[in-house]
Amino acid sequence: MLLLAAVFYVANRYKRVNFGDAQIDEIIFYFINGAGDGQLSSLISAVQDNLLFCGILFFLLLLPVIDFYRNKITINFDLSFLGRAKKITFNPSKIRLKYKFIYSLTMFLLSAWLLLSSFGVFDYVWSLTQTSNLYEDHYVEPSTAKLTFPEKKRNLVYIYLESMENTLFSKENGGQMDQTIMPELEKLATNNDNVSFSNLQSGLGGSLPAYGTTWTVGAMMAQSGGVPLKSSVLGKDHNSMGMYKEFLPGAYTIGDVLEANGYNQTFIMGSEASFGGRDKMLTQHGNTSIQDYNYAKKSGQISPDYGVWWGYEDKKLLEFAKTEAERLSSEDKPFNLSLLTVDTHFTDGWLDPSCQTNYQEKYSNVHACSSSMVAEFVGWLQEQPFADNTTIVLTGDHLGMQTSYYDNIITQPDYQRTVYNVFINSAVKPVTSTGRLFSSFDMYPTTLAAMGVKIDGDKLALGTNLFSDSETLVEKYGTIEALNSELAKRSSFYEKQIFLSKQQP
Repeated sequence: MLLLAAVFYVANRYKRVNFGDAQIDEIIFYFINGAGDGQLSSLISAVQDNLLFCGILFFLLLLPVIDFYRNKITINFDLSFLGRAKKITFNPSKIRLKYKFIYSLTMFLLSAWLLLSSFGVFDYVWSLTQTSNLYEDHYVEPSTAKLTFPEKKRNLVYIYLESMENTLFSKENGGQMDQTIMPELEKLATNNDNVSFSNLQSGLGGSLPAYGTTWTVGAMMAQSGGVPLKSSVLGKDHNSMGMYKEFLPGAYTIGDVLEANGYNQTFIMGSEASFGGRDKMLTQHGNTSIQDYNYAKKSGQISPDYGVWWGYEDKKLLEFAKTEAERLSSEDKPFNLSLLTVDTHFTDGWLDPSCQTNYQEKYSNVHACSSSMVAEFVGWLQEQPFADNTTIVLTGDHLGMQTSYYDNIITQPDYQRTVYNVFINSAVKPVTSTGRLFSSFDMYPTTLAAMGVKIDGDKLALGTNLFSDSETLVEKYGTIEALNSELAKRSSFYEKQIFLSKQQP
């Protein structure tokens, strides 16, 4: 029990310091669906960094239990200050076994409580006892919504930027840096020819972190399908997600929409697509062709024994994407090319050997290099023959998970961290792009609108078209916290109509 107490306390401390906002829903999803190979080096490194601290703590916890001193220590208590002369001699070697057990159990329960609290387990369990009518009241079925595409359908290049948020931009433009770390991405977002939606009245802002969307596959589902990713832990058929044959079969995503409208679709990522079930999400919703780490090895893009970080780095990803964009543009169909970067993943990211190191923190250098590489790729896209008829969307998948890094940067106590977004070569202009309270769900209809698609009612799933003046769910509920409270509750509609059942368009 004391060994577990030491491990639990160290894990709680590490989690709170480095990933303060991670919650149990993310852990449950990966536990049920398999964490994939992932990046074991980060986990191994974290364990190694904390072994000494854990060992010291374990030794200190053992002092009242293990008789290291063998009657060599006695502690004298003088109680004369209580009004009478009395002395008590205490010999630690004589502590009775039942008191040692009570002490050990207390330490174990206390450390377990701290660990569970840090992951919000108690709030999560409570939320499962509550129910919500959020979906009955606000969900708009995308498969039956009236969508009108332009006569000449536009191509889409959609880039999920790992952990990309606005904090690292200049204070002048809504960030927390005296001088921006990512000048290229900041320039794209502030360019008047582009559109960047902000929760601020002025300056760069973005989407707020909604429940069930704060990790990569959850964020991808929210942005492409307008729904969160939840595990139906107490549902009647909760084991179906463990079997994992279908990925939210009742959802209808932008991949489904574009497939139904004759698009060729490719998704490129430098990690294994099976991680978190991303392969099933992409193939079952849009029949998307996947080019991941394993594809790169099999196709000869990289050698069979090549591997860095989560698979291969973004420098290669963007070069492969250029080749695929040229191939897709040569076909007689419109295309959707989606990318997922990975260099900026915690912990501290992957610093390409070609990157400059102008900052003391490695993670800052990683972000600066990512900004430069992504902007170069966007510039390349804009020079291609298909550029005029192609909408480009750059968006963070979720907020950065390396909380300690951002805590050291943020100087304004009321600063709201938000996810980056910019729409390039949009077919429409927004009613207003500032002062909008929104979440990842809203990226779904907003992306289609940017492609020139007219959406009857301006809503799909839980998302709202931000180019319109329609109210988002965050705006309707007033705060992201109020919306998250409803999203965390159980929903019969979500479990039966989205989580388990396939909607018929």
